[in-house]
Amino acid sequence: MQQAAYKIMILTSRFGEGHWMVTHALKGQLERLGAQVIVVDLMAEAHPMMDAMFRFLFVQSQTLSQYGIHYYGWSYYSTRRIERTHPLVRTGFTLGKRKLKQLLVEHRPDGIISTFPYFDVSSVVRKMNKHIPTFTVITDYDLHHRWILSTTDRYYVATDDLAKQMILSGISPELVHVSGIPIRDEFEMQPAASNKQHFLCSGNLKSEAIYRKYGLNSNLRTTLIMSGGLGTQALSNRFLRLLERIPNHQTAIVCGRNERRESALRAKFIYAGNVHIFGYVTAIHELMSCADAMVTKAGGVTLTEALALQVPLFIARPQPGQERENARYFARHGAALVARQDTELAIRLCDAYNQPSLLETMKRSMASLTHPHAAQRIAADILDTITTERPYSFLFAGKPMLSRNGQ
Repeated sequence: MQQAAYKIMILTSRFGEGHWMVTHALKGQLERLGAQVIVVDLMAEAHPMMDAMFRFLFVQSQTLSQYGIHYYGWSYYSTRRIERTHPLVRTGFTLGKRKLKQLLVEHRPDGIISTFPYFDVSSVVRKMNKHIPTFTVITDYDLHHRWILSTTDRYYVATDDLAKQMILSGISPELVHVSGIPIRDEFEMQPAASNKQHFLCSGNLKSEAIYRKYGLNSNLRTTLIMSGGLGTQALSNRFLRLLERIPNHQTAIVCGRNERRESALRAKFIYAGNVHIFGYVTAIHELMSCADAMVTKAGGVTLTEALALQVPLFIARPQPGQERENARYFARHGAALVARQDTELAIRLCDAYNQPSLLETMKRSMASLTHPHAAQRIAADILDTITTERPYSFLFAGKPMLSRNGQ
């Protein structure tokens, strides 16, 4: 009798797109290996009104941060070393537990992955007298203690430095795996190489057809600006004028789903022949492959995507919290230049284009930080772990499929 594939539950959140993108990168790889995946936005399902309020406050914090009101940053740093005994932790650990219990009874997963730092999932599982392996995928380059307040069978982290921080915080070294941050397949166009210096996806992706598709000139150097979260201040007329001083140069600005910003920028730059405005770009990896430099905020996933394609990073006004710490990590390792004002940002870009060796040095630094195929390797490791802990049989049907008993 044919057995059902392993069933994996991923607990995530829409607080920022990074957790969601990591979740779906893992989902794709797990499904390729034959697993069945259930994605749960636990806070949205358990407490929809509270979730909507928290998400609104999170979005507002990004806007207010441009004006010096950093309440998200304050909350991040004030709880960065928080302990399990803190009242906030005890209260937070109650949110969503009842819903999770219902979901565990309904779906009976063989493994649980957390891509967002919820409460102690393992303790809920144990209290239900179940043995379900749990896994945590950390989606930034900085350690906040909310990630390690919960017990888990394995942590997947972005860097060796982050692993060392966790070990110093009391996490057993055997539980910490340096995997990199999972990203979409489109950014993993080259087979994993033992020599990271040769992991140059951007060179393979660039083609005249891609430039034509986006109306770009392949003979010009290209700065890609991911304007979501930067605010229009980073795209001021002065900023553009400074960029226009760069010889043989064009600018591509991506506005995402912000149609109002897209319309405003099209009107502002209507006579600027070398400024190209885009809304939401599905195949953003293609535009990134054309870029000689990228201006962006410091979200963990966006930085990892740039790392995979080795596009030199210029980080604009990182917000206090994990974005600032991500930016500091990349700057410290020579993979990014950070600016607090648009004038400083433009000057740094001009200097980099005037010194091509600087951009090449940044690319080499990025190559040394790259952990290619993180989603693929994490998915395989999770399924191997479940198989080891639960000696179920394998099914082979053209490609490996891990299976479980039909309980």
